[in-house]
Amino acid sequence: MKKSIILLSILMCICSLKAVADHDARRQVNALFRDAVKAESIPGISVAVADNHIGIWARGFGYADLENRIPMTARTKLRIGSIAKVFTAGALMRLYEEGKIDFNAEITEAVPQWPAKHAAITLSDLVSHTSGIRYYLSWDEFYSNVEYVSTLDALSIFKDDDLLFTPGTQKAYTTYGWTLIAAAMESVMNGKNFKQIMEDQVFIPLNMLDTHFDDNGPIIAHRQRAYSYIDGELMNSPEVNSSYKYAGGGLLSTPSDVVTFAMAHIDEGFLTSNSLSMLFEEKILPDNTHTGIGIGWFIGFESRLAAMKGQLNESQSTEDLTKPERKAIRKLIRIMEQHPHSVMHSGGSVGGESMLILCLEHQHAVAVVKNVDPGPEADTFSLALRSLDAFY
Repeated sequence: MKKSIILLSILMCICSLKAVADHDARRQVNALFRDAVKAESIPGISVAVADNHIGIWARGFGYADLENRIPMTARTKLRIGSIAKVFTAGALMRLYEEGKIDFNAEITEAVPQWPAKHAAITLSDLVSHTSGIRYYLSWDEFYSNVEYVSTLDALSIFKDDDLLFTPGTQKAYTTYGWTLIAAAMESVMNGKNFKQIMEDQVFIPLNMLDTHFDDNGPIIAHRQRAYSYIDGELMNSPEVNSSYKYAGGGLLSTPSDVVTFAMAHIDEGFLTSNSLSMLFEEKILPDNTHTGIGIGWFIGFESRLAAMKGQLNESQSTEDLTKPERKAIRKLIRIMEQHPHSVMHSGGSVGGESMLILCLEHQHAVAVVKNVDPGPEADTFSLALRSLDAFY
């Protein structure tokens, strides 16, 4: 009896300490984001943190709609940009598990409409950004407001352009490559459109009720207003059309849905353990160059750590950084070094910037999304890291 009372007392003490720690974490993150939205270039930001112990904590700061003074909330649906690529990768892996996807087959086997003049491209090349397919040629392409009636129609933007290099030999980030991936997925699913594939393979299985395709026509409750900060002035972003890049950057979601998706990659269930290993295995080029990319996901912090440490070293002689700036960089370095087994993806949209980090070792995730074009203030990577650290 005495042992039981002691054990119960210890458990109550642990729960009490955990409650205090969770309260302190929320206080820290609230202060962090309240400060972030004070910048005149930041209308609003939304954040969600999840782990296997606290579940999901989410909150919005600032405004989702400035003109109508509608606050940003955890339910506001935001442009998540290229985080869409890892959502697409999740659907792709489920098709692989069904035996419908061969990562080493030439893309023309699934998409015969892809021009034969190009050197052979595989899905393995496409998902690791080693296909040689180009990125945007101009801002006009990024701001496209053209409605493409199908995925195959959207291929017309880039399919006849020369590849940047022989597929599989170099790395060059591309959103267009994911439009070709979507075409391949539609083909192996006997013409089922990409939207339905994503609903069936990702959104419905994971109960992601707040994730939608970023189409202009439908009425979507709690949709953000999009803003751009140009020449010192915050203004409404121009209308754009995402029909050419659904797979690579054309989704609306909440940070809560984003971390829900991320946490489904901690253990097998949504995907098998073999699929998870494949997702997070870094693609290495024939010359032994590390790409830092698995299947859609960016692997680890190595490149960011090297850049920040280099910046610190250089500042010692040039003194371009203030003491608080050096302190802030050291803090980010410390957080990254405490989360070495992390995978991530960022996103940049017209009227949106986002960051997702999933720590596989400590089994927690964070997503941060703004409703304004990417810019230097309220850096989503820094905010995500510091939020992760507060709850860690």
